Amino acid sequence: MTAATEPRVISIKWRLLGLLLVPLTVLLGLGLFIDYRTGVASIGGVYDRALGETALAIAAHLRDANGDGHIDFDLPPQAIAALRTRGSDTVAYAVRRIDGVLVDGDADLGFVLPASEQAQLFDAKLRGKPVRVAVHAAQVDRTPLVVAVAVSTHQRDSALRRILASIVLTDLIQLIGTLALVWIGVRHGLRPLRNLGEQIAQRSARDLAPLQDTAIPAEVRPLVHTLNALFDTVRGAARAQQQFTADAAHQLRTPLSGIIAQLEVLEREPVSAELRARLLALHGGCVRLAHTAHQLLTLARSEPSAITHEDYARVDLEQLVTEAVSHSLDRALDAGLDFGAECAPAQVLGNPWLLRELLGNLVDNALAYTPRGGRVTLRCGDDGCAGWLEVEDDGAGIAVDLRAQVRERFVRLPGSPGNGCGLGLAIVDEIARAHEAEFSLDSGSNGRGTRARVRFRHASAEPVSLPTAKPQ
Repeated sequence: MTAATEPRVISIKWRLLGLLLVPLTVLLGLGLFIDYRTGVASIGGVYDRALGETALAIAAHLRDANGDGHIDFDLPPQAIAALRTRGSDTVAYAVRRIDGVLVDGDADLGFVLPASEQAQLFDAKLRGKPVRVAVHAAQVDRTPLVVAVAVSTHQRDSALRRILASIVLTDLIQLIGTLALVWIGVRHGLRPLRNLGEQIAQRSARDLAPLQDTAIPAEVRPLVHTLNALFDTVRGAARAQQQFTADAAHQLRTPLSGIIAQLEVLEREPVSAELRARLLALHGGCVRLAHTAHQLLTLARSEPSAITHEDYARVDLEQLVTEAVSHSLDRALDAGLDFGAECAPAQVLGNPWLLRELLGNLVDNALAYTPRGGRVTLRCGDDGCAGWLEVEDDGAGIAVDLRAQVRERFVRLPGSPGNGCGLGLAIVDEIARAHEAEFSLDSGSNGRGTRARVRFRHASAEPVSLPTAKPQ
């Protein structure tokens, strides 16, 4: 499946947030709409009652002083002027007979006759501006009248805007607070899952110990139990592979060692030159076979899947180098090489047997490819952040463009001396990766030879309950 067709993965956090935030946002938006409509109705009711009371007040001041049907408006001019202004609003009024004849007020204020004595309220336009009109039926003596009052909507609209702004601000703060609480709640609720993910991510390939399920939510425990069962299966497979490797090594080493010993005895017997040449060739082939078998078994044992956390302990690198020098000293003297070590105290966490094999392969390569009269130096130390091992020689060296290639299995440089099988540096690289170490190949001092360096993680970063092991 290509990257373009891979399904998009949605995390549980975003799925929960989507399931919670979308309904909450809709509900809060609906609440905002309801609050606004309620506010509009309340403000409109207040202004409509005030407008109706104004119409009633005008009707209360209408008089038929002479009883001849001539209606007078008995408010003084100052009161009428005050009636026509209400804050920033302007007020217009008109009093008409039932036949439409204007008694008093603004002639351009038209209105419909009320169906009853109750005031009628509606929106209209007066002189091109929106107004709210209240029409009230009244009767002075025996004369039926209609009183209309129109008020501009500036104050009412301003009050509605203020209410809307207040409602929106209040609901927005409530929405933001709710979303923040949901976000915090989801993050806090998913913390056990994040802790589980970090616990798994921090593990190396060799750590197959069961996951702790004491602080795991009940919904995730089946997954943890399944992972623990998988770890147990892999741990059993690793033990079986280790046992097979050990058995195979024993079964191969013993007969090969016997054959080589018998061939060495035969070589000392008085035989013909032709037979001696065949014995020497057979002896060399058996030695190479034994070496190749040992390298293949070492490579199998260095696989990360074949190593468990229980196989690791603290290894003294200084002791490791000292034993490697002692083991290979006779070979180096026979080859006419200056062979020595420069050691500083250092400890790392690793598999003692594999680290011995790692250093042994580096030393074997250095001794094999360094000409007579050359120098091979083993070093170890701790740079304050990590322990390291180093083998340096002043031989022919490895070209820069071939340094990655020689790490591969069964790869030998053209023209290389000896009868190696091309597994030495591959084994070193495999063991280094199994220890989460960095294996590098560089030029030696003054640009001559090869410097092979393995830098480990610092031992103090690992659990202190592990024992200290020395290579055997």
